[in-house]
Amino acid sequence: IDGAGNFGAGFDKTYAGKNLYFGIREHAMGSIMNGFAYHGIFKISGSTFAVFVDYLRPTIRVAALAELNRVSYILTHDSIGVGEDGPTHQPVETVSGLRVFPNLDVYRPGDAEETLAAYVSSVTRKEGPTALILSRQNLDQNNAMPAMERREGTLKGAYIAKKETEDLDVIIIATGSELQHALKVAESNAGARVVSMPCMEAFERQSDEYKSEILPASCTKRVAMEAGVSAMWYKYVGTEGKIVGVDKFGMSAPGDIVMKEYGMTPENLAEVIASM
Repeated sequence: IDGAGNFGAGFDKTYAGKNLYFGIREHAMGSIMNGFAYHGIFKISGSTFAVFVDYLRPTIRVAALAELNRVSYILTHDSIGVGEDGPTHQPVETVSGLRVFPNLDVYRPGDAEETLAAYVSSVTRKEGPTALILSRQNLDQNNAMPAMERREGTLKGAYIAKKETEDLDVIIIATGSELQHALKVAESNAGARVVSMPCMEAFERQSDEYKSEILPASCTKRVAMEAGVSAMWYKYVGTEGKIVGVDKFGMSAPGDIVMKEYGMTPENLAEVIASM
């Protein structure tokens, strides 16, 4: 928090400060955050690389179980796009591992407006904690769609980021840094609908009518794209759909090269769609 000071004693710290430096102690951070939430006066968020979330996983479970809505997590460097640090620092199973927690909202936004909406949700949600999954690399912005529509759609968990201009032929579901690839492919495919799904949990809370509007049952030709394990996306693409995911550990190389090697490109997505 800019200008809020650092909490503690010595150096530049005071007990009036609002920023806590935990060091590389994720479990302690999660436990102390829960303590703040149980106390009930302040909201608190903690941040680390997404791949290290396993160290504080038990404290996230407590927060979700206890409905600690005053807790949120800011988890960065969210995929193989991390690059040269290699597979030890590249989360592939991590985000899906968070999505299986009951009562934890997991947002992986695909542009600045989605990020803003996800942050608003994290500080206003009443029922439990929220994890924000953020990319390291720069992302294209979906400026063809009004900002407020992107924000409102994000709060519903999923929305149509680009509507088809001819008869609906294929639905491309994407999240996070892969949304830009889906939008790119849809530019040359008039029958393609792009659905951005930053938060599965929020989407599942919507009405059946809204969910059917976004993902009509009449269109079974579906592709999901995320730079992570593929298993959870089968719920949305069905047995006739395909998933462009990462079901193995990453490698040490510049992030753009790793993404290309693992098929996280608009070219590969287009090839998968063409094969259906």
